[in-house]
Amino acid sequence: MSKNLKKEPMNVTKKAIIGIVTIAVAIMLIFVCRSLFEDADKSKNYVCQMPITGEYHVWTEGGLQMQYFGNVESYNKTSQVEFSGLEKNENGYIATGKNPAAALTFTDNGRGMIVGSFRVVLPTDHQNMEKIQRDFGSEEALINNLVRPTLYKVVTACGPLMSSLQSVSETRTDLIDYITDQLNNGVYKTKAIKTEVVNEITGEPETRTTAQIIEDINAPRGYKRQEVSPFSQYGITCGLVSITDIKYDAATQDQIDAQKAANLAVITSKTKSIEAMQKTIQIAEEGKAATEKAKWEQERIKIVEVTKAEQEREVARLAAEKAEFDKKKIVAEGEAKAAANRALVAAGLTPLERANIEKETKIGVANALKDIKLPRIVMTGGSGSGGAGAAFDAMGLKAMTELVDKMSE
Repeated sequence: MSKNLKKEPMNVTKKAIIGIVTIAVAIMLIFVCRSLFEDADKSKNYVCQMPITGEYHVWTEGGLQMQYFGNVESYNKTSQVEFSGLEKNENGYIATGKNPAAALTFTDNGRGMIVGSFRVVLPTDHQNMEKIQRDFGSEEALINNLVRPTLYKVVTACGPLMSSLQSVSETRTDLIDYITDQLNNGVYKTKAIKTEVVNEITGEPETRTTAQIIEDINAPRGYKRQEVSPFSQYGITCGLVSITDIKYDAATQDQIDAQKAANLAVITSKTKSIEAMQKTIQIAEEGKAATEKAKWEQERIKIVEVTKAEQEREVARLAAEKAEFDKKKIVAEGEAKAAANRALVAAGLTPLERANIEKETKIGVANALKDIKLPRIVMTGGSGSGGAGAAFDAMGLKAMTELVDKMSE
């Protein structure tokens, strides 16, 4: 059976051969075109090393660029560099991973790990980009061999400028400024300053050595530098430094907690003292206020009484003036009436007027005498001389009548 099987020749047509060749050429052209042209992204810088000559061409504007089979390396114009890799252990924390945290040692020998990030901005001029490409060859090498080592060196230089407790509180913002300034302008030149302080925990005096930045008006930002920033040699700038956290080793954290507790106790004591002083002042002020209130109440009563007395005196004065006026009025009226009567008498009264005057006079006298108790029985001298007694009584009555007449006049 195998003898009957014969190999038939493969018939390849000319059309099939042309198709295969076309596909091969197309694939080759695709690879060739990728080496001939580069579609540049505007957010990146490109450095193309030309074949044979080895010259560098830098593209920073984006668009279609002629590569000519050269080797192209791209760099992000800006990139965010993080330093956040941490691992906790029994002693605190250690830096780990591709983006390890930055370590520093403070003036009180406390140790910490800074977690954060910052932004790196690359230059756009040909000279600096060519230098970056010659020295590092790629963005990854630039970050790992220049950017990160410079960051860790700067952070280490910031440690002696403050204590661990200060890094927790008031000078943390200064730490951001120190890092940014030294990244761009170089590490500070400092001098050691020894100061006598009182330990916040033990209360005992101790000597601490702190680093003080040496000032120089001719240096960037007025500070003398140990060296020029390596970033400035490549036209690189850094900014937007962000510190999200600072992790401390166990001993340093215990020291910070103890210092916080001591400071809190001092603050609490001062607060209580201030409250006591304020309460004392308040009580004194309240006493003064009560005294002033009582004083003004007495003054008010005095004013009321004085006003009342003045009113009464004024009323009495007006009453006296009125009485004097009434008196003068009565006197004047009496004098006027007497004058009128004298005028009438001088002018001569008519019989009727005279009779009325006498009548009224006698009536008045009678009214005045009616209340006088006169004896109703007149005793005469002798019972036997009736005629003589009668004559005497008549004479007495006549005398009384004349007396009344005279009184009336």
